[in-house]
Amino acid sequence: MVKNKRLIALLVLVVFTFSLFFTFSTVNCEKVKAASNKVTLRFMWWGGEARHKATLAAIQAYMKKYPNVRINAEYGGIEGYMQKLITQLVGRTAPDIIQIDVTWIGELSAQGDFFADLKTFKEVNLKPFEEKFLKDWCYSNGKLIGLPTGVNASAIHYNKDFFKKFGIPENKTWTWEDILTTAEMVHKKDKNYYLLNFDATVCYYLLKTYVLQKKGGKWINDDYTMGFDRKTLIEAFTYIDKLFKVGAIQPFSESAPFQGKPEQNPKWLKGELGMLWNWTSTFAANKANIPSLSMTMIPIMKNAKSTAVTVRPSQLLAVNKLSKNPKEAAKFINWFLNDKQAALILKDVRGVPASSTAREALEKEKALDPVITQITSEALKRAAPPENALSQNQELEKIATDVIQQLAYKQLTPTQAADKLMALYKQKLAEIKRLQSR
Repeated sequence: MVKNKRLIALLVLVVFTFSLFFTFSTVNCEKVKAASNKVTLRFMWWGGEARHKATLAAIQAYMKKYPNVRINAEYGGIEGYMQKLITQLVGRTAPDIIQIDVTWIGELSAQGDFFADLKTFKEVNLKPFEEKFLKDWCYSNGKLIGLPTGVNASAIHYNKDFFKKFGIPENKTWTWEDILTTAEMVHKKDKNYYLLNFDATVCYYLLKTYVLQKKGGKWINDDYTMGFDRKTLIEAFTYIDKLFKVGAIQPFSESAPFQGKPEQNPKWLKGELGMLWNWTSTFAANKANIPSLSMTMIPIMKNAKSTAVTVRPSQLLAVNKLSKNPKEAAKFINWFLNDKQAALILKDVRGVPASSTAREALEKEKALDPVITQITSEALKRAAPPENALSQNQELEKIATDVIQQLAYKQLTPTQAADKLMALYKQKLAEIKRLQSR
């Protein structure tokens, strides 16, 4: 009997010891496994303060949900962003997750094969995205370069207080002639006020829009030829020249420090400039600075051959092909764009979400600005066909903005501006064709 009790006690001790050992080993294994799964990702984007704040909050929420992942944020303004990114990509030092603009895809792809194909990742759910939207904007050479952060539309931001001061109706459907006559009226009433907050880049948007509404087709054809004629281009430059002459646009000699960032112009922030041609995706950031801000559609000519209304992704989120953790990077992008928690944190800082899951989450909570929703909806109804890569080429844009600045400073007449742009375009397009044919 005593022997049996001793045997039972011994068995209990052995079982207890084994149990402690197994538990300790399991815990240690899990700790070792967790430690070995520690991941650090770099995420680079541009934007304004509202976007930065929301994105940083989303990153914190993700790291709390997935403690093994650390995400280092690299952010700033748009100025110099593309040049910095190209340097990093070529130098093989680019971040894991990269925000890019759709207009850069052609040029970045010509520099090299830098991005992972997101359609190959099981971590990414493509169902919430409209398939045609992805095909139109997010592919290059058969690869899904990135996923759209939002649906972005070209629009006019306007200051309601400015409109009230000068008796301009808010529900106005603008024409090109209305812009001229209203701008002239404003500047005659008060020389310190200008209807338009336009820099050379915005004037380039205007130039393209005016020409495309007149002629239709493409700004640059797929065969590396110009999609416009001299007569129409002279007419478009003449219109821009009239805007300067009637005092519609603040002289570039005064606004030059804010070229590429007109939303930072002090006269705009003080309410002395009335309208800014911009994007729906920047509305939240601009409204944070000007609470009386609203939006309307860009002018569209009667019997226009094209509306020239651009509706495209706000930006794309891409995965660096050289990332050491591409699956984790893809997993984060999927959460960032498709998760309901992420949607409620990010709201509309990148425009109306392109993911139906994110969009529905915001609609349910009434978290979308109704102005953004309305203008995006109107723009989608009137959207022009997607631009080809050549029409979005950054070198061609730089040529045009330089010519526009020379027009603004009275160094060129509208006819001379048109002739110079066409001559420089012909030369540059031949160079691009040669480089892309290699």
